[in-house]
Amino acid sequence: MKLNVFEIAAQNVRILRRSVFRPYGKMICMRMILFYQRHLSAHTCNFIPTCSEYTLRCINNHGVVIGILLGCWRFLRCNPISCKGGYDPAPENYFKVRWLI
Repeated sequence: MKLNVFEIAAQNVRILRRSVFRPYGKMICMRMILFYQRHLSAHTCNFIPTCSEYTLRCINNHGVVIGILLGCWRFLRCNPISCKGGYDPAPENYFKVRWLI
């Protein structure tokens, strides 16, 4: 009886997709935001935490798609015409918080 790696991988595709491949998309998005924060940002945001930090936390807590949508909604609220500002924390999912940095 010969073990074939491809047969084993085909049987465990769902497990591999969840545990191996899925975190890479999240990690790439978070690394791009960190690059923006360190090298391109002007640090002029009306809110605390900043918009990029808010998006980073949303991606970490809710996943890539929902995190980016929440970040876009925050970018639309943070503009020079808007006189609002202050403390606006990212919504957290307390049962699923996992940091990947």
